[in-house]
Amino acid sequence: MVLTKQSSGGKYLSKEWNDPDRERQRCLHDQRGYSTADRAYYEVTGTGIFDGLGYMLDDACQMWTDPIDQTNRKPVRYDQRDKPEVGW
Repeated sequence: MVLTKQSSGGKYLSKEWNDPDRERQRCLHDQRGYSTADRAYYEVTGTGIFDGLGYMLDDACQMWTDPIDQTNRKPVRYDQRDKPEVGW
């Protein structure tokens, strides 16, 4: 099946929908500034950090270390994306 402007309403073929610097990508990252109608048009439901709640990504990827020796070391904030195998 081939998408046409008639079958998709034109939105899937538009620059606004696909361009990484346009509104849909901004809405995917942070849906808080968008109306319900805009979120419905951009198909952003807010069901996870990659769907409208991207601003929570840093909190999801970062954690505090828990040193065993509490007398000499303090907890340090650690980012999972810094691991070499992640390739961030």
